[in-house]
Amino acid sequence: GLRMKLGGQVMVIVWAAAVMLMCTADGRRIDVGGKVGWTQAVNYTLWASQQTFYVGDWLFFRFDKNAYDVLEVNQTNYEHCNADHFITNITRGSGRDLLELKEAKPYYFICSKGYCYGGMKLAINVTEPTPPSPAPQGNHASSLFQSGGKSVNFPVLVVAIFVLPFLFKV
Repeated sequence: GLRMKLGGQVMVIVWAAAVMLMCTADGRRIDVGGKVGWTQAVNYTLWASQQTFYVGDWLFFRFDKNAYDVLEVNQTNYEHCNADHFITNITRGSGRDLLELKEAKPYYFICSKGYCYGGMKLAINVTEPTPPSPAPQGNHASSLFQSGGKSVNFPVLVVAIFVLPFLFKV
């Protein structure tokens, strides 16, 4: 009846949430500029030198949408603050925009509203993530959270252990 129907819908929602958590477990969200975000008077060269960027990570640009934008450009246009032939307009209008780093390569970003000349530009080098080292033999606690050398997302494990059994009660 109704309980089975609702249980099935909840199961689908839980399953979808678990898949989303597992799919995003490898990539990290990196807040460009840290707490201050994408704005003027930030040394993005220094900020980027203190970060490591991997394929699968997500850059999160947080900025005043009325004052700034974010364009991906090539190296020459980055160096000259030229927005005429940008690669991608990251700006989606919200001032809270994400970009997935899909390739191991250098990426270049500028603000095209004149602030690039004052340093509002970012150059990063994205590399392939290094594979995790295997868990040491005999360490049963860590092997509980390892599966084929890949970490199991803890919230997914909690859902699997504690929530799923209750959904299948008739």
